[in-house]
Amino acid sequence: MTVVDVTMRILHTVFAGIWAGGTLFMALLILPAARKGHLGTDGLGLLTERFSRISNVSSLVLFVTGGHLAGTGYTIEDLGNSSRGHLVIAMVALWFVLTGVTHVASNRLTKRLNDGAHRAAAANATWFAAAGVVAVCLLIVAGRL
Repeated sequence: MTVVDVTMRILHTVFAGIWAGGTLFMALLILPAARKGHLGTDGLGLLTERFSRISNVSSLVLFVTGGHLAGTGYTIEDLGNSSRGHLVIAMVALWFVLTGVTHVASNRLTKRLNDGAHRAAAANATWFAAAGVVAVCLLIVAGRL
């Protein structure tokens, strides 16, 4: 394994953990705290903005590093004809879903925060729950690989 391959694997793992962890942190800790009134509009807005940035950067890094890892570790036949290849395809599909869902979740929450009541915005942030489920699925698939 080359230095580039090792670097790509490390970056891929670190950013996957950050993205999945950040998504679960928002869904399980930040939004419930905001619903109960423990976070104000400014705090929730700041955390949502930072999550959105981390999510976008992580998605891009995972696209680049995952593309490298798949391109150097698998052939087209491997992807279509092996259980590991199927897991890679599942991971790519879940990556697309998580990228879209986290983007929608952040944008909707930010829009609702800009419109007014932060507790209502947090209460209606069901997209983050969906993103949390997808993040867990990605972690399970990654563990299987």
